[in-house]
Amino acid sequence: MDNAVTLCNYHHRFFTENPLAFAGWLETELGAGHLELLTEKMRGKLKMTQAVRNEIAKHYREEIRKKEQNPDYVIVSFN
Repeated sequence: MDNAVTLCNYHHRFFTENPLAFAGWLETELGAGHLELLTEKMRGKLKMTQAVRNEIAKHYREEIRKKEQNPDYVIVSFN
């Protein structure tokens, strides 16, 4: 959830062709601190076992339940 961005077709294509512009836009929109957190997550390793998959699924089921009960709730990413 922390790494999702929606773009129209035009901007998706523009940023695909201009990755430095995209990086600058992301920093403006999300902030440098948020990008640093995403970079740390990207570099981290998560050994994927069935137990981890089950834990992730449980986490998101609970988050969805909270969102259904309170539309203002912001879903928290697993990691």
